[in-house]
Amino acid sequence: MSGRNVIALTFCIAFFAGALFTALLIYNPEPPAPSLRQNICGLPLSELWAIIEERTGVENSTAVLDQFRIVTEGDGAVKQLSFEFYGDDKGLHRWYRVAAGPTGRVTWDSLEVDKAPLGEHPLTLFAEIEQIPYRELAGENGGLIVDVGSQWGSLAYDAGYGDLYALHQGEVIPLKSVAFNTTEPWYDIAVLRRAKGGSAEASGGSAPGQYACCCTFFTLRDLVKAEAVDRPDGGLFRPPPGSPREGPGGLPGQGVVS
Repeated sequence: MSGRNVIALTFCIAFFAGALFTALLIYNPEPPAPSLRQNICGLPLSELWAIIEERTGVENSTAVLDQFRIVTEGDGAVKQLSFEFYGDDKGLHRWYRVAAGPTGRVTWDSLEVDKAPLGEHPLTLFAEIEQIPYRELAGENGGLIVDVGSQWGSLAYDAGYGDLYALHQGEVIPLKSVAFNTTEPWYDIAVLRRAKGGSAEASGGSAPGQYACCCTFFTLRDLVKAEAVDRPDGGLFRPPPGSPREGPGGLPGQGVVS
C-alpha cells in the first residue's frame, strides 16, 4: 500500500472515530431528574428514599424524619408530596426538604443547621406509610391528605374524634385511646378525607370541600413509648412479641443529638 493510501486510510479512521465520539456526546445526556409513580395506592416511598439518599449524599444512618405530607386528587393521583428530614453530609448537620408535584418530578434543597433532633429514620416510617389501605379509606370521594408529624410531651388521642389504629406491615389494629407522656419523640400518621361536594384543600372541618379527620395511625415502635394504649373492648393493647425496635435493614430508630 502506498504512503498516500495509508495517510488517507488513517484520516478516514480518525474522522469516523471523531464523529462517533461526537454522537455519543449528543445522545448520552445527563441522567434525568428522578420521578415518582403518581398514585397513592402503591406509592413506592422506599424507592424514593433510595433516590434521595443517592442524590443528596446524606449519611444514611444519620437521617431523621421531621414531617411528611401527601395530598391526593379524587382518583388517588398524588397532587402534592413533600417531606423534611435531618441528616449529616461530610460531617455537617443539614436540614433537607424534598418535594414532588403532579408531574412526579422530585426536587430537593438543604440548609446547614447547628444540630439534628431525635427521631425515626425516614425509611422506618415510609415502609409503614406506603402500606396503609388508602383505597378503603378514600371511599367514593377519593381525595385524601396524609400528614405525618413528630410529637413529644403529654398528648392523648381518643377514637371518639377519629378512628385510631396500630399499624404494622400493612395490618391495621383498631384502638380506643392512646396517651403519651414522654420526652421521647413519636409520630402520628393522620389521614384526612375530603367531605362530599367539593375539592378545596382546606383542613379542619367537615363542610363540603373541606377535609375531616378520618383516622390516625401509630407504628408499633411508637406505641411502645405510650403511657397507655386501650383496645375498643376496654382491655390494654399489648404489641405482639418481638415488636421491632430497629428500622428496616437494622437502621437505628433514634437519631443522635450532637
